[in-house]
Amino acid sequence: MRAPADFLAERIDAGDIPSASWIIANAEGVISEGSAGSAVILPSRVAASRETLYDLASLTKPLVTTLLALLLRREAGFTFGDRAARFLPEFDRLDKRDITLSNLLTHTSGLPDWAPLYVKGASIPEYLRQIREKELLFRPAALVLYSDLGFIALGAILERIGGSPLDRLASELIFERVGALACFRPGPDRLPRVAATEEACNYERVKAGTAAAGYRGWREGVIRGEAHDQNAFAAGGVAGHAGLFGTARDVYLIAREALASEPKLIREDEMPLIREAQSGTSSEPRSLAYRINRLEDGGPDPSSAPGVALSPATFGHNGFTGTSVWIDPEAGRLFILLTNRVHPRVRPEIDMNALRREFHRLALQA
Repeated sequence: MRAPADFLAERIDAGDIPSASWIIANAEGVISEGSAGSAVILPSRVAASRETLYDLASLTKPLVTTLLALLLRREAGFTFGDRAARFLPEFDRLDKRDITLSNLLTHTSGLPDWAPLYVKGASIPEYLRQIREKELLFRPAALVLYSDLGFIALGAILERIGGSPLDRLASELIFERVGALACFRPGPDRLPRVAATEEACNYERVKAGTAAAGYRGWREGVIRGEAHDQNAFAAGGVAGHAGLFGTARDVYLIAREALASEPKLIREDEMPLIREAQSGTSSEPRSLAYRINRLEDGGPDPSSAPGVALSPATFGHNGFTGTSVWIDPEAGRLFILLTNRVHPRVRPEIDMNALRREFHRLALQA
């Protein structure tokens, strides 16, 4: 039987990814874990280990922002059906007044997926003023469109409800309670353990195009210890959509809450919010932040990261930097794969979802 470790070693040797750290687990605990490759290639090689901290990118959404929304809902007495404008005056305008917290959490707000907010701002309040002026692409709840802007707004809402910065809320309400050492903005003491990402923001420069003409905030050299996402970085490294760093073990300690028989954070009555579709539309069904691996015909999505090896009930999330966490409740398995596939440059020709699918297929047999 081919082992996931052997497969990942092959992909590293082929140059698809520079390194990987992974965990395969069930409700009782870790079945298999390991690491391989180089956490840093440029300017000099640093070997990856189980202690390597990866830029988790959009895994920030389910592992921090969604969990904080669940936890603060109990304390603050709001509901996910509440309008975002109740907490964000920036949304108190005709086109955005009907956007609810649920719409933001399920990517059904109608907000655009992305914009280079850093060109005209360097803080979350400045981002919110820009988001206020963005035209909705569809009426709230009509469709699913994955949106960083929605989670940036959601992070700001949670800070206002919780009365503390997002990173402090995450540390006190999530990380400390599950024993994770994940963090935003790794300090100098952790930098030697951080996997590098891209060199010189080249991908973001191309993506922003003429909208960033004259922008002077691009970083030079290899990015390491700073959020790869430029919107998160420019706003100080802490945002609702990206900025989280952690090891595979950190991701496991947080993500297993949705699979463990005795979770520390998620109540039993809240599990459907995480495990089942809440988006109200059959196109790309979403729970709170997580994508459900189910097509409209009820079968698994062959093009998704879990593919057909995992059940249609599987839910999870990918991160642009090469990270992912997927949970199959029918198989009782949790799959974590962290890579820094954007180091030293982004390679669009590499089908990262195909790599993830094969990892999941082999991991299911582990």
